[in-house]
Formats: sequence, C-alpha cells, structure tokens
Amino acid sequence: MFRMVVAALCAALFALPAAAAPPLEVFGRLPTLEQVEVSPDGTKLAYVRPEGESRKIMVQSLADGKMLAAVGVGVEKLRDLFWVGDGRIAFSTSTTSRIRSNSSSVEFTGRSEILQTRVYDLETRTFQLVLDKTPGVGNFTNGGVHVRVAEGVPSIYAVGLRISGVDSLQSLYRVDVAGGPTRLLDSGPSIGDISTDWVLDGSGAAIAKTEYDRKDGDWRLLVRVGSKWYPVLAETAPLDEPSVVALGPAPDTLLLARLEDGHQVFKPVSLKTGKLGEPLELKNGVLEFLLDGVTRRIIGVVENDDAHTMTFFAPEDQAGWNKIKRAFPGERVTLESWSDNRKQVVVKVQGPKTGAAYMFVDLAVGRASMVDDIQTGLGPDEISTATLITYKAADGLEIPAVLTLPKGRDPKNLPLVVMPHGGPQSFDTLDFDWWSQALASRGYAVLQPNFRGSDGYGPAFTAAGYGEWGRKMQTDLSDGVKHLAGQGMIDPKRVCIAGASYGGYAALAGVALQPGIYRCAVAVSGISDLHRFLMWKRGNLGGGRNDTLRFWRRFMGVEGEDESGLGAYSPALQVAAIKAPVLLIHGKDDLVVPYEQSQLMADAMTAAAKPVELVTLKAEDHGLSRGATRTQMLQATVDFLEKNNPPR
Repeated sequence: MFRMVVAALCAALFALPAAAAPPLEVFGRLPTLEQVEVSPDGTKLAYVRPEGESRKIMVQSLADGKMLAAVGVGVEKLRDLFWVGDGRIAFSTSTTSRIRSNSSSVEFTGRSEILQTRVYDLETRTFQLVLDKTPGVGNFTNGGVHVRVAEGVPSIYAVGLRISGVDSLQSLYRVDVAGGPTRLLDSGPSIGDISTDWVLDGSGAAIAKTEYDRKDGDWRLLVRVGSKWYPVLAETAPLDEPSVVALGPAPDTLLLARLEDGHQVFKPVSLKTGKLGEPLELKNGVLEFLLDGVTRRIIGVVENDDAHTMTFFAPEDQAGWNKIKRAFPGERVTLESWSDNRKQVVVKVQGPKTGAAYMFVDLAVGRASMVDDIQTGLGPDEISTATLITYKAADGLEIPAVLTLPKGRDPKNLPLVVMPHGGPQSFDTLDFDWWSQALASRGYAVLQPNFRGSDGYGPAFTAAGYGEWGRKMQTDLSDGVKHLAGQGMIDPKRVCIAGASYGGYAALAGVALQPGIYRCAVAVSGISDLHRFLMWKRGNLGGGRNDTLRFWRRFMGVEGEDESGLGAYSPALQVAAIKAPVLLIHGKDDLVVPYEQSQLMADAMTAAAKPVELVTLKAEDHGLSRGATRTQMLQATVDFLEKNNPPR
C-alpha cells in the first residue's frame, strides 16, 4: 500500500537499526514496486506490485491514498506500463510462444517473445486488447507503442504486422481507446531485411519515418507531404545507423543521432530540406533526452556523468529539479516519472538515509511522500555501499567500475567476485543491483568493470573493444583484480568471477583463458562456443548479411566470413586449461543465448573430467524475469561461492 508518510521537502530521513543479513529470497524476489507512473494530470499514481510470481497493477488517488483499481496481470512477463490520458492505463506483456494471427489464412511459425498491449478503463473497468480483431493483423505489437492525444481523444499508436497476400507488412495503426475504429495510418516494406520506424508529432501525425536495410546497411529519412513520402536524407551505415531520438527543440525539426569521425553527435535536421544543423553542445555526453509530455519535444538531457545530471533548457524546469535534489542531500536522485506540467514527480532515491526507495514529490505544494522501498526488507542498514572507481588497464586505458563493499567489514583482504555486465555494449551504474547486493550481503566485495567496448563512455571507448572479445575486454577484468589487490582491499587468492549473458562468457573465459586468477566461475546464460553461437544466429536471421551478425563479428574480431580463429576464444574448446570449478545456470526459454551453449560447456567439462555443475531454470527467459528463478540462481551461486571461495 502507498505509504502516505508526508514531510517537508527539507525534512531529514532517519536510518533504521542495523539488522542481520536478509535471506537470499529478499534479494531474488521481484521488486516491491515496478514502473511507478504519475498520471498526466498529476492526480493519480499507477504502479506494478508483484504478488509471488504474478503481478498486479495498482492505481491510487494521490489526494487521499484511495485505491482506484487493482488489475491482475497474472504470470505473463510485464514489460511496460503507461497512462493513456487520465482515465486509462495500458500495459504490455510478453510470453514465449508461437506467433498466431487474426487471419484464418495466415499462420506464423517458430517460437518468439510475443508482445501484447492491453488498455484498462478505470471508469468502465473493461479491457481492450490492442489490434485485437483487426482483420489480417496479428494481435501483437511489432515495435514501440506510443500515446498521443488526437482530436481531443487519447489514442494508442502501435506497429503491427498486416497480411497482404504472401507479405507481412510493418504497419502503423491508431487505436481509439474510447471505442472508435482502429485505423491504418501507413505501411512499410514487408518484414525482413528492412526495418521501419515512424516519428509522430504531439498530435499523433506521422510526420517522418526511417527505413534501414539491415542487409546492405542503407539508411534513409523520409518526410510526409500530404499522402506521399519523400526522402530527405540518406547514407550507408553497415553498423551504427543514424536514429531519430526525438522531435527537435525547434518546430519542423527532428533530432538525429549519428556518428561523425568516430564521435556520436546529436544534430537537428530540417523536416523541409533535410539539412543538418549545428550539433547540441553537451559537456558530458547524453544518457537520455527529456521530453515534454504533450508536445514530445526535447526539453533537456540526462548527462552521462557519475551523477546522471539532469540539465533542462528552461530555467523554471531546472529550478524545480534542483529543489528536488536539495531535498535529499548526499543521496542519488533519478527521475522515474512526472505529470505533464512536471509539478508532480516520482523519483528513485538511493543513499545512506533512504536506502533505495521511490519518493513522490509535489512541487506545487512543496511536499514529499515515500511510496515504498524498491525491495521490501532492504532498508538503509541492509544495502551495501556502491561507489564508482577507475583503474588503469595494462595498456593505460582508464576503466570505470562499480565497487560494492560488504557492510560491517573492514575493507582489507576481502574475498572478491568480479561481475562483468552483459551486452557487451552495455554498462553498470550505481543503481540498485539485486545480484551484487546479494553477494555483498554474504561478505564478498563485488567489482563490476565497465570494460572497453562498454556503452556509456563515448564511441571511442566502445570502439576500443572491437576485436577484443576474449582479449583486452577480458584482461580489463583481471586488471581490476590487480588494482584492488594493490590497494590491499581484496585478497588476490580469493577471487571468483560471475556474470550473465556476455558476462557469462567472460566468467567462462576467465577460467579458460586466464587460469590461475579465479578460484571459480559462475556463468548464467553464457556463450561457450563462439562459432556455434554465430551459426545459431545465422539460422534465426535467415543468413549472414545483417547488422546483428555484423555487430557480433565486429566485437569478436571476425574478418569477412572466416570464423576459424574463434576456437581459441571459445571456453568450451579450451577446457583443458581450466583448473577451477564451474557453475552453469541457464533458462530453458532463453531466446537470446540458446540453452545449448551451457549444455556444450557442461559436456566438454565432463568429458575432460573437470568439476562442473549445470542448473536448469525451467520456463525462464534470458533476463531472469521471475522471482523464483532469480532466487534459485542466487542460492545456487552463493552455495557454490561459499564452497569454493569461503567469504571468511
């Protein structure tokens, strides 16, 4: 229940007494709340509250705390929650299954992650499935779902697959949630090699679209004049194609993200001429753009610095955000959602006073209230401190990293778990991380390096990882071990490595390619045979000429079609060098890295008489979407670590 604990913005928040380490289930279960969204008019709050493995969407009045709705979602995986006007909420869920069509003459084959969107009317208490019963269209969405107010009526704009003869066309629809007809607005090419993205203005008009040929790398921007589309900008980008990030700050412009001389720039482009303007000047790069809820134009940026600083173009917006920040001194404050006028705001607050919680702030009256902890049972005294550090790789490159130290222990000669992120083009931040927090609660220091190739630190840092898969991307991790050992913070003889997805590969490569550094390895959904993985990708994508395969090959250092050198960096083919025990954990419904990859590693380890365990997560996907399997993973990991690398 929403906790209406109201205080002045400047009121102090007091920590609770220290408590024993919570059970692993507290870390593994689904968050207390997810996706806390303020209604456009700022009078209501919608959020997701898990109940075991199922979820409920709760809607609450901010005036008196009264519950207005409790909508069961069931065990489907909830992917998104958003308002459609002030009287309806919409949510998207996914299931791993075979695609079905509303057309009796067309059937899709193969298993996929099927995304469906439903709208719930708070007044009539009825549901509407987006694109349901639309002739010749699958009742699932095939791209982003957006909300606009068109002709005074809030509507959903969704991309679906429209059947035309033997073709499945990417098509943009307007769904009138007030009961009007669903309208076809535009169609792109047949789904396959060419992907289409539409750009809507604040009133729902499709004013531009981009088309990208994933096979040949040809990209173009088209604008709409009347009923026809005209290309205004084009280029060839085998990888890193340009993208429209938002409507530009000025009328009749879009903001385009593109690479120029190896640097990412954000330039306005004229909808009339296609001419590019001067790039935005950003001190620290940009992590995210802030948009007006009505016009959808850019009003500010979240800068790519340690604090994720929010910088607004308008002084009054900046003053409001600065007031919120001042209310929580010494703590990390990040935006979760806000009303259209940006006076009612939900923020995440993380720090020594609050722990990790959602807070509601009403700038109109200058008051704040705590919504709930991010994870029930984890207050300030149960959450370990995470800090940002940097260290030098062997070649001198500065490597940023997140270091989490266990509470109540002297930071000297600690056991360490190195935890590389997935992606590999991703990055770790100071945001609450249930996995690293669980390990820290058991007495381990946890290092999360943002190794070369990671996102978030500019194109040059990402490009430094190209061709370094299993090479410098790997040694960047062990260089972090050396750094902490040199500081006296960790015991270099008590180090293990654990990770998921690419991080799972890095865990396996750590013991296969760098024997002697790590006492054990935990790989969740990891890649073990690079060539077999690329073969699987080619089979799913219908061939090797596409941007997805080019992405993987670029990191792996594959030139042309020759993949013969990948065996040297494939842990399943290098088990003879492994001296440490390995734990493999993999979900059966993983559509990103197939379960086969862990089975290959397990078979190779067993054949070589090497110690290995394989834990299968039934009906689980790549992202560990269920609390029970998260807890199963944590318990297996901690048992394995405590056996092979005791924390004391």
